[in-house]
Amino acid sequence: MRKIIRYAALSAAAGLVVGLLASGESFVLQILAQVLIFGIAALGLNILTGMGGQVSIGNAAFMSIGAYTSVILVTRLGLPLPLAALGGAMLAALFGLAIGFPALRMKGFYLAVATMAFGVVIEQLIKVIPALGAHNGLRNIPRLLANDFANYLFILVCYVALVMIARIVAESPVGLRWRMVRDGETAARSFGVNVQRAKLSAFMMSAAYGGIAGALYADTVGFISSADFGLARSLDLLAMVMIGGLGSYHGGLGGAAIIVGLRFVFSRGFGPWLTVIIGGLLIVFTLFFPRGIAWGLTLAWHRHLQRPYLALRRAMVRRKPAGGQTVQAGGRTIHYRVKGSGPQPVLCIHGNLGSSRWWDGLPDSDRYRFIAPDLPGFGRSEALAAADIGAYADAMLDLFDALRLERPALVGHSLGGAVVLAMLARRPDLARAAVLVDSCPPDGLQTPEDHYPVIETYKTSYAILRNSLAAIAPELKHRPTLAGLVDEALLMSLDYYAGNARSLQAFRYAPAAAFGRPVLVLRGRKDIIITGTMARKTVAAFPQGQYREFENCGHSPMAEIPGEFNAALLAFLDGL
Repeated sequence: MRKIIRYAALSAAAGLVVGLLASGESFVLQILAQVLIFGIAALGLNILTGMGGQVSIGNAAFMSIGAYTSVILVTRLGLPLPLAALGGAMLAALFGLAIGFPALRMKGFYLAVATMAFGVVIEQLIKVIPALGAHNGLRNIPRLLANDFANYLFILVCYVALVMIARIVAESPVGLRWRMVRDGETAARSFGVNVQRAKLSAFMMSAAYGGIAGALYADTVGFISSADFGLARSLDLLAMVMIGGLGSYHGGLGGAAIIVGLRFVFSRGFGPWLTVIIGGLLIVFTLFFPRGIAWGLTLAWHRHLQRPYLALRRAMVRRKPAGGQTVQAGGRTIHYRVKGSGPQPVLCIHGNLGSSRWWDGLPDSDRYRFIAPDLPGFGRSEALAAADIGAYADAMLDLFDALRLERPALVGHSLGGAVVLAMLARRPDLARAAVLVDSCPPDGLQTPEDHYPVIETYKTSYAILRNSLAAIAPELKHRPTLAGLVDEALLMSLDYYAGNARSLQAFRYAPAAAFGRPVLVLRGRKDIIITGTMARKTVAAFPQGQYREFENCGHSPMAEIPGEFNAALLAFLDGL
């Protein structure tokens, strides 16, 4: 909820700035108000089409229902506009329910034709009802706010509130069911989703948003007729959604800015060509930008626009005092940290996107000396030519020799677990015990090919990198700690993002001789990467394998639940 509120505040601030820039121009404020209004209507269509997967070419009819209902409630019953708009939204939602029932049996082209027919019927009905102004429409509609800037602010507040509501619903189980139906009705049914109910709820919410947009339109313009909400307007709404971006919260607003802007800019001289221009735009975006402007801007933001900021941030992180120590091992500089003063060494190897900082929660013991290095190319250690599990293992063996460690216990997390396995395969007599924490299994970790484009964005998008680390440590609630780990992840060599995934995919544990010492395999039950089956496969690879599962953590128990993790680790080490 905090994220949604912050998102709404930023949207409101941006809208306020735009309004202030145009505060002295009544005509411009009128255009901006209409952009917001059609942004609301397009958001409603996006709920139905982009999230629910139901095609509609008649959503302007819901605007007309909301507009005429609110005008009647304001002019004849004296209700204030907010209540009248709610009344229009409720009636539009009922019509959405009515059209939704027959639409349950239709898909694709047939559903589009049915909704188009609904829009035409509503338009023709309005033309023959005298109480609704028939062909002449309704004129001299009293405005809630006479001042254009105040009216713009009121519509802005409505828009932001409706975006918040849409986002809350879309991220709730209701929204999840919409997306499941959109992606495959048969699969949704197999998961117990009531497909009919999901479709009807999407129709009703979409219609309600159209009704509110119609009420605001009538109040802003002061005159409405059936022609304002005909088939051409429905096609405009569809174009707004397609151009702005299907499934996007603000994409419809971008599409509305283009469509409404075109109508005002080319209203003189190009009037007959407007439909051709809009149709051409719709074809171009459908063919070459099928997910719209919002998706294109999002991709540009995550793939390109953050690069200068991230380069500066990496430089600033590198300038911070690192702490710890460095040693020359195998011809390269390895950075490491030490915690505890005990005689028994414990070598702790971090995972992908990590560094020695992931082990900061280890206890300050007088029995054990925990040594946590940065793998080559991670943190502040010198990089290798390429990401490779075997090369990491060789570098850690060089560190082992450089520090003259005597039969340490080895602890490896995630990718670090694969490094420990590779070390044991090379030198089975190296360690007196091993602890594998949510480790890569002995037969490697497969990454689907379509995940690699996302992995590549980790190095160009701070938000995606942060979210990925938050996902593998879901119980790490201390924000400064998470921010510090994200900064450490930025220091990883840029070639390693996809390289590590490829190396884990090719990894196989093939020891020359079995490691016969105790091995403890730990896993967080909320781990979304390593399954219980994978963890048990790791246990089965060792004669003295042991297994323990933590209930309330994900992929990184040493960072999420350090107290419980340390207790399990020390109990195992003490029992050797």
